[in-house]
Formats: sequence, structure tokens, C-alpha cells
Amino acid sequence: MNRSILQSAGRIAGQPAARPQGRPGFTLIELLVVIAIIALLIGILLPALGKARASAQKAACLANVRSNGQAMQFYAESNRDYLPVMNSSSTSAGLSDPNPYLTGQAQYGGLSGLYSLFQIGPNGDPQNPTAGQRGFVGYGPDLEDRRYQFDTGPSEPLMASFLDGLGALYCPSDSLDYYWNPWPGHPSNTRPLIDSADDIMVPEEPGGPEDVVHYNISFMYVAGLKTYEAQVLQPAPFFGDETNTGDYSQNAWYGWNWLDDSPGNNAEPDPVGMYGFNPETGYAKDDNHGDQGGNFVFMDGHAKMVTENPQKKFFSSPDWDGLTEAERREASQNGTSINLLNPDRSRLVQTID
Repeated sequence: MNRSILQSAGRIAGQPAARPQGRPGFTLIELLVVIAIIALLIGILLPALGKARASAQKAACLANVRSNGQAMQFYAESNRDYLPVMNSSSTSAGLSDPNPYLTGQAQYGGLSGLYSLFQIGPNGDPQNPTAGQRGFVGYGPDLEDRRYQFDTGPSEPLMASFLDGLGALYCPSDSLDYYWNPWPGHPSNTRPLIDSADDIMVPEEPGGPEDVVHYNISFMYVAGLKTYEAQVLQPAPFFGDETNTGDYSQNAWYGWNWLDDSPGNNAEPDPVGMYGFNPETGYAKDDNHGDQGGNFVFMDGHAKMVTENPQKKFFSSPDWDGLTEAERREASQNGTSINLLNPDRSRLVQTID
């Protein structure tokens, strides 16, 4: 008697049919073990993926920094080795100013002014200076012919023909920046510190000149240097990662005072406690690469991550007090500050972002 006949007989007799043989199901304990293993693997892999992503962003940022440095060196080749400087119309520049032509570099929207005279942002109005989060919009009645100044100066941004792609002004790690209203007389215009910012912005890669606004620019620039200077013994950085405060003049890198290791005058009052500022690197936790440091390109063209506060390492005056003649000679030979031969050289530069 075959199996099908027996099953039929069993059903006729009221007996349940024999259950066909198959794969047994998972028990609850087995499912929980599998879920725990998956969770463990995710916990192990996520930090590694996060580090890989951060490394890729840092590499992309360094490439953008190097591209900007090369573009500025191309500019310098056509301008007697001088890196770009915007012609200032600041009325504060006078005979007592050590470098009058540098005063007021921030008046054109800061670093953005080198690349755009039409910084209207996503919701700005070129005809209304107080509309939206706009930056500097050049002078002149004709929107197609804006200028740095009313009747003089070029009508094209200095770097417009040297940089291929405005996306190089953006760092992929830049997730936060602040907006300060550039309109003269506005409180934030006179004190570009975080506590006086008008808004918190999420930077976006510029797609055109209208998007080149200071909160979409991830970098700072040290104006007033040349690609080659006999009195500067070691190449200095001139373009690299900004900080989230207003990196203008002596307030760059949160304006930390190295003489007494404290916040500087008119700078962020407590950058260490409020923003996680690291005095050793010059950066805070919310900056492009956290408090690790910043990518920079140097006067000789090389680019790298700088992990020691650039203001201290490259732009501070040497402290000769208490040094022997041999120590002074060694400091002159091995030091990195641009002030080693000329103690006033750093007064002839202007940092903007």
C-alpha cells in the first residue's frame, strides 16, 4: 500500500494527516542571537565608516585648498609675485596705518569679494541691502557692471579668471557657519563675533557667483603676502580652513592671546568653554575638522594639515627676552614666523574669511 493511500485512509478515519518533512523554523532565542550579532557588527563598522568618511572629506578639502593656492599663484605670476589684494576705500586708513592699502579688506564681503561682486545668497535682493542673508553687492546702477568702488577699480572680481569652478571654495566637512549682516551701521557689521551673528547657516557649495557669500565659503585668506620674499625665511600659509568666528585681522583663530594664554581683547570672550576651542591648534569642535587643525597651502605651493595654531606658529613675533646669542641664532634659523627678520612683517598682512 503506497503512502498516498495511507494518508487518504487516515483522513477517512478522522486522523490528522502526517506533516510533511521540511526545514524547522527559527526559535525566538536564535532570532535574538542573530539580531544581537548584527547590532554588534553595526557598532563595530559605523565608527570605521565614519572615520573613512571624515578622511575622504579632509582629503577633498585639502585638494580644494591646493586648487585655490595654485589659482592665487597664477594671479601672482601676473602681478609681481603679489598675492591678490582688493583695493581698499576704507576711510579709516590714514598716515598712521602701517599698511593703508590692506585696511578694509573685509568690506567687500571678505574672501568672497575676490570671487564675486554679486553675493545675493539664496534669498537676497541686490537692490535691497537688508533683504535676506546677502553679502556684498558691488557698486553701480547697472547690475551687469558692478564694481568694487563707485567710479574706480575693476568691474570683474580679481580671481574670477584664475579659479576654475567656484565649488573649490567649499569644504565638504563644513557643516555650520554664521551670518553677519554686512550693511554699514548694523551691530554685527562692527563686531563679527559669534554672539553678534544674525543667523546660523548650513554652508552649501557655490554653484555660481550669486552663491559666493561668506557663510558658503569654508576658508580664510591672509592678504598681503608674496609668493617669494627674501625676508621671510620659511614659507608661510596664506589660504586654508577658516574658523566659525569672524577671522578678521587679529581676531583670526578666535583671537587667542598667546602672551598670557587667555582670550584676546575684543575677541570671543570664552572660546574654550563656549565653543570647545583648542588653543594649541587654533580651532574649535564645530569648525571644519573639529579642533584637530586646518588644511593650508603655503607660499611655495605645498599644502598640508597644520595642527599647531597658525597665528602662533607663523604670525607671532619672536620672544627674544632671556635667550642667549646662540639660542637667538638657532631660533632665526629654525623658526617659522614671518617676523624673524622683520619683527613688523605680520603687521603688513590682513586675515579675512
